[in-house]
Amino acid sequence: MKSIFEPSKEELISFLAESGIKSYRANQLWRALYKDLCPSFDEMNTLPIDLRNHMKHNYNFGQLSLVIKKTSKDKSTDKYLWRLSDNKLIETVLMRYDDDGHRRKRRTVCISSQVGCALDCKFCATGQQGFSRQLSIAEIVSQVVNIKRELKAEEDHEKKEDYSLNVVFMGMGEPLANYSRTIASAMRLNDSSGLGIGARNITISTVGLVPKILQLAAEPIQLNLAVSIHAPDNETRSETVPINETYPIEDLISACKIYIEKTNRKIFFEYVLLEGQNDTETHANKLALLLKPLLCHLNLIPVNPTANSSYKKSRSDRIKKFRRIIKNQGIASTIRMEKGIDINAGCGQLKSEYLEMPGIGE
Repeated sequence: MKSIFEPSKEELISFLAESGIKSYRANQLWRALYKDLCPSFDEMNTLPIDLRNHMKHNYNFGQLSLVIKKTSKDKSTDKYLWRLSDNKLIETVLMRYDDDGHRRKRRTVCISSQVGCALDCKFCATGQQGFSRQLSIAEIVSQVVNIKRELKAEEDHEKKEDYSLNVVFMGMGEPLANYSRTIASAMRLNDSSGLGIGARNITISTVGLVPKILQLAAEPIQLNLAVSIHAPDNETRSETVPINETYPIEDLISACKIYIEKTNRKIFFEYVLLEGQNDTETHANKLALLLKPLLCHLNLIPVNPTANSSYKKSRSDRIKKFRRIIKNQGIASTIRMEKGIDINAGCGQLKSEYLEMPGIGE
């Protein structure tokens, strides 16, 4: 049976029309799903009982089943391990940020787009797990719906908070390798008659699939693009990001220039700092030369070490010096705030930890 979160509104209208049901009922159903966040058809009180029963015979809600939820000691980060209908496992992370005087209070949901990943980035726990399959639209969107339900429940029991909600496709998998479902999911999240998450609050990350970056540049939705660059030269990048052998830095930067020209939108470059690997003054100067011509913002990310990786987090003084070099070249940058270290919040880490438990297997 198909998940109710898979079809578009237009597909629901067509489905109901086959049974002689008018389109306004599809709009009511859509609102119940994405605005009221009803967890079952039985709770959709705006729909007549016979329609609810009709939907129950054709669709279900059962895409994600919670296996583990971990909360950091400071209560700022929740990590969720979900079991899918075929017993595959994926992760979602919720991060809470307070008003810091520069940005308003916000909640960021980091979602997965694939089960595993085929791109094998050497410092990434998901890359070490290999690739299983693509996620469906329903499996992607359901992650956000489930978190929204949880946030709504918190508000019902506590003082309602004013915050912005961001969604980042930075969880398990390479979003642009699941291109059509990623874009369809982003549009679903953005739909003003549903979840209504602003396009500028949705970020799609890529490790550098050049043809897909160019394809994304032609999409009508005004999303944010984050590019995981991680090194300023081909030799260094290929050691940790194997896809660089297919799409080397010069091709990646060329695609980024075209993207910026077509969209007039800033690109966010992600740079995971690895001690002794890509964090020297030489690397910083090379990176500054590479990025200076671009409309961009650089996020410097202290690596979240994984169990089977030899890479270590750069020292704080080296991170600050790296950023200072970048700043002196006029490039806007941020050192990413570390969250969820105590609960293995890095991509793929909770799944790896769970599968290593005695008697557990996917």
